Amino acid sequence: MNQKNSMQYTTAKTSRFPVGAMIFYGIGEISITISMVLFGLFILFFYNSVMELPGVLVGIGSAVGLVWDAILDPYIGHRSDRSQSRFGRRHSYMLLGACTMGVSFWLLLSPPRDLSVTYLFLWLLITTLLFRTASAIYRIPYLSLGAEFSSDYHERTVIVGVRSFFGLIGTLLAASLSFILFFPDSMPGVDPKLDYSGYPKMGLSFGLIMSVAGFVAIFGTMRHRMSIQVAEKDVARQGRFFHGFLAALKNRSFRLAWSSYSLFLLAVVLTSVTSVHYYNWYAQLSESSTISRIQACFYVGALVGVFIWVWLSKRFDKHQLYIVSILCTATLLLSAYFLVGEGNLFGVGNAMPLYVGNALGGIFASAVWVLPGSMLADISDEDALSTGLRREGILFGIFNLGEKIAAGVSVLLGGLLVQHFVGLIPGTFEQSAVAQQRLGIVYGVVPAILLIGAAALVRGYRLDRNSLEKIQASLNQGPEGPHIR
Repeated sequence: MNQKNSMQYTTAKTSRFPVGAMIFYGIGEISITISMVLFGLFILFFYNSVMELPGVLVGIGSAVGLVWDAILDPYIGHRSDRSQSRFGRRHSYMLLGACTMGVSFWLLLSPPRDLSVTYLFLWLLITTLLFRTASAIYRIPYLSLGAEFSSDYHERTVIVGVRSFFGLIGTLLAASLSFILFFPDSMPGVDPKLDYSGYPKMGLSFGLIMSVAGFVAIFGTMRHRMSIQVAEKDVARQGRFFHGFLAALKNRSFRLAWSSYSLFLLAVVLTSVTSVHYYNWYAQLSESSTISRIQACFYVGALVGVFIWVWLSKRFDKHQLYIVSILCTATLLLSAYFLVGEGNLFGVGNAMPLYVGNALGGIFASAVWVLPGSMLADISDEDALSTGLRREGILFGIFNLGEKIAAGVSVLLGGLLVQHFVGLIPGTFEQSAVAQQRLGIVYGVVPAILLIGAAALVRGYRLDRNSLEKIQASLNQGPEGPHIR
């Protein structure tokens, strides 16, 4: 039942969100996606194959950090929903996070070389916790802020599309330049990724970029920080954290989107953390320049895909496009196992199929950068109608809780599978034929099965353009319902 609410909110009837502010906001996504890509590509490989920390311990350390991040996400969102700072509900949190992200990421990739196994594990655990805390303080208010800029069904997708575009530029540079700049091929037969010296330099360089991108988003959108104003009585009505948490999970649209997205992340992070292993030993493409080009193809495809999905979202419902993209991604991952590798159609040492496959994979996967964020902005209106409160923060926080738990489980699962199922021998380039074959299964088949499940989960989602218009009409009904100006 609707409750009286004095908050003010901008609707589609008002002027469009300025393009300049949209660009500044989008640049802030670079901070998030750089860390996600580099963490996925290098943490397991660096700590296991370079520092020789057992894969299970790497998985445990990384997973603990991500679970801690997951716990923080909804609480930070809840606190920012209640904030009455003169800097707005989101910007003060974003500033604190941006100031601390860079240095903590550098520390994560700079463990002293002479540490024992115990102290190396503690270094991984503590620096991961520091980085995940700083990242959460920035990320959740940042994502929530974007949902407040517009109530137009399609413009929300455009805002998320711009955000995704800049995030993909950042990850394209990180995924490609990280190999070229910090692990250049110098000696034939020597894998430069096994050289410790490149990792602290990479952490410092990309940590600085993360902080600077965050500052650009903060100060570039400061004048729009008052998109939503929360009255004192509405702060009190937000209630306790756990009450708000459980209330959010009662929303069926949110539950379906949340569970599907979490399962999707479980699949793609598992692929990401085992990708270097797959390239090195299953596809037998170990040259840094080749891996760099493979990564570049994926992110160039993803950049193109952003425009495709934003354009398609004008003509089709968001959740339908989301299902199509997930199933196509699953098909490509199955192809990475059944078409590439020893004895298969494209064999080993052949980079061209991976260039093409990653470009297509980027196009399909980019839908999941664009569509769920826009869907969650729509869900926040549905939530406001049922609760009488604007709670973008806790909704995005819970969404990211599922993301981080899924990512943590996938890193842990990746470590377990690499050590116990694949039987990978750390610190050496030579691996058995059985280990190589099983790496293909871990990289391609297992994630594909998870993706099919993610597509099945979201089939019951029903929040489309017409239903959203009805919800917003109810929100605009006057002083007896949530007031939107």
